[in-house]
Amino acid sequence: MYAEQKTLPQLKTEFTQNMQIRISRSEKKRQATRVEELAQELAGLSPGEISNLPADDFLKKEILAARNMKGGARKRQTKYIAGELRRRDTTDLISHLAARKGSHLQEQADFHELEILRQAIITDVIACQEEARSLDIPLPQEWESPALEKSMELLPELDAAAVRNAAHRYARNRKIAHSREIFRLLKTAQTRQRYQEIQAKAPKPDAEES
Repeated sequence: MYAEQKTLPQLKTEFTQNMQIRISRSEKKRQATRVEELAQELAGLSPGEISNLPADDFLKKEILAARNMKGGARKRQTKYIAGELRRRDTTDLISHLAARKGSHLQEQADFHELEILRQAIITDVIACQEEARSLDIPLPQEWESPALEKSMELLPELDAAAVRNAAHRYARNRKIAHSREIFRLLKTAQTRQRYQEIQAKAPKPDAEES
């Protein structure tokens, strides 16, 4: 007699069962550690972030409670949350946190980019000031700056005239307020640029039928 041919769902179920048998104690321990780390990360979120989690209200309430605890009480509550997580599918939670981390990484990258641009602009204006001083002339209002030109290419919404004026003032008196103003102007232009990029990627509504 021929052996009964198993269906794909049956094969998948059998495979899963076999894999579960093969999981070692050390692997189970690693899985438990990952769940506890997830619980700790959740407990470190702000109330607003907790409210936006893809989780049921009960779990959100327990996470929020852990956030407001300290010491041993927080540790016990975190372990309790880890136990609740083991009884749930955490795929959506993990994906949500991954997207959140990605957003923070983007914010850090954007900040670093602005810092580099600001420092390059300041370096240019100081170099122009030193050259003007060697010629015994005032620093021109329209001083040359490759960094400012690059900034304008990267950030088309940049108020280049305002940046030039702020840098000119910084070169004269070295007041930190003018350096901060350069950064603020760059940040404003970058924020507008990011908004436009998001709008460009957003799905456009179908045109209404006439």
